[in-house]
Amino acid sequence: MRIRGRNVVTLATVLLLVLITACAPAPGEITPAPAPTPEPTPAPTPVGFFLKVTEPKDESTVTSSAIPVSGTTSPDAVVSVNSEMVEVDERGNFSTMVTLEEGPNIIEVIASDFEGNKEGSVLAVIYIP
Repeated sequence: MRIRGRNVVTLATVLLLVLITACAPAPGEITPAPAPTPEPTPAPTPVGFFLKVTEPKDESTVTSSAIPVSGTTSPDAVVSVNSEMVEVDERGNFSTMVTLEEGPNIIEVIASDFEGNKEGSVLAVIYIP
C-alpha cells in the first residue's frame, strides 16, 4: 500500500509473512506424504450349516460293487454314511467307499454338528454286475 508516495507495510501483511515463514519447511527439509488409509477388509459371509453329496448321483446305475460316496459339509460337522462315521477335513470334504449288493441299494448320508444342526440325503443306487 502507498501513502504519500511511500510504501507502507500493513500489520496484516507482516502477520501473513510471519505465519508463512513459521509454517514453511526448512531448506532441504522434505515433508513426507501422508500414509494411505488402509481399506477395511470385509468379514467373510457366514455360511449356514449344509450337506452336499457330490457322488454318487441319486438313482444312478453302477457296474462296480464298491463305489465312493463323497461330498462337502460344514467343517465342524460329523458325517455318517449308512451309519458308519466318516472323517471330515478342515474344508468340510468327506469321502468313503461303500460296498453295494446286487440290485437297488439305499445310501443314507447324515451330517450334524454340536449346535444341533442336522442335514441328510438319501440316495438310490442300482448295482448291476
